[in-house]
Amino acid sequence: MAVYYLGRGDNQTLVPFPPGFRMVSGDKGARSYKKDILIPGGDRPLSDRVNFACLDGTYNKEQPWMAKTDCKDGLRAQVHFQSCWNGRDLYKPDNSHVEYLSRVDNGGCPSSHPVPLIHLFYEVLYAVNDIKLDGGKFVFSQGDPTGYGFHGDFMNGWKTDVLAAGIKQCAFTGQGGVQYCPPFKPSLDSEFSKHCPHQPPIDKEPVHGMLNKLPGCITVKSGPEDAKESDMSCPDGHKPRSLDEDSLSQSDSESLEEADEQTVPEGDYGYGYEFDLPSTTTRGPPPSYGSPKPRSKRSKSLDETVPEEYPSYGYGYDWPTTTTRGPTVINGSPRPHYGRGKRGYKPADDALEA
Repeated sequence: MAVYYLGRGDNQTLVPFPPGFRMVSGDKGARSYKKDILIPGGDRPLSDRVNFACLDGTYNKEQPWMAKTDCKDGLRAQVHFQSCWNGRDLYKPDNSHVEYLSRVDNGGCPSSHPVPLIHLFYEVLYAVNDIKLDGGKFVFSQGDPTGYGFHGDFMNGWKTDVLAAGIKQCAFTGQGGVQYCPPFKPSLDSEFSKHCPHQPPIDKEPVHGMLNKLPGCITVKSGPEDAKESDMSCPDGHKPRSLDEDSLSQSDSESLEEADEQTVPEGDYGYGYEFDLPSTTTRGPPPSYGSPKPRSKRSKSLDETVPEEYPSYGYGYDWPTTTTRGPTVINGSPRPHYGRGKRGYKPADDALEA
């Protein structure tokens, strides 16, 4: 797996993730391509946030589903994250606190979510070439054999000052790997792959090799109808996993419940220092098919921007006044889409990788 932090978007005054910030990109229940549901303020389908690349030595156009899994060099699943924040909520279960750039991997932010974040892009490489030879089929763990339900989670663990410095110095420089970004050098670990050993399973169900059924109470659903929550969870009272009762304390459980919805405290934006935020945006409010409105009674309507009293800080960000094309990533991952036809591939390591 590779995680990229990319300088994307019309507004280059990017803000680091605040402490406690979380989000999810993608829909685990999706089982079809929804061409009529577009990015609010843009013309690309929301389903384009996820795509797949079959690496078999030949050119295969990336698809928003697992069109081919006989890939001798692996199947690469990719997901773009929302890069526009409403400036108030650290997390909302419906993810209405964040929104996508107008072109998914580039573009502008809507007026409802005017705070520009560094653009997150995940790549996950799966060794699928032997599965077909063994008579099996590759299925994601929530019961998705199509790939439309691929999704990614993000929980912020950055020290804000480190990420802020990394964004300022490296987001738009055109050089990638962490070794080229001075703020990240102190934590560079070339042996990281050896420091996270494989852990034994925490349940009694088989989870390795060829399986007759998925662990848990998961039903394999191929669509085109979306999978229901009941297809991806156990009935009440059913416990397939043999978790240690002491592994999750009462205080842990209470903390998780309280974390379902979090907002930035009044007058405290969680940074310890402040930022100048945009007062105008290039996109209008999202249309009716956009993200659902916040459910929280504490939240205001989506068409309200960050208040003008959002504090300003004398922390100077000397961003380039213009930019050509955003950074690319190794092995043909997406460049920004400008509607000019096929994108090019560039074998360079000019994206931040962690």
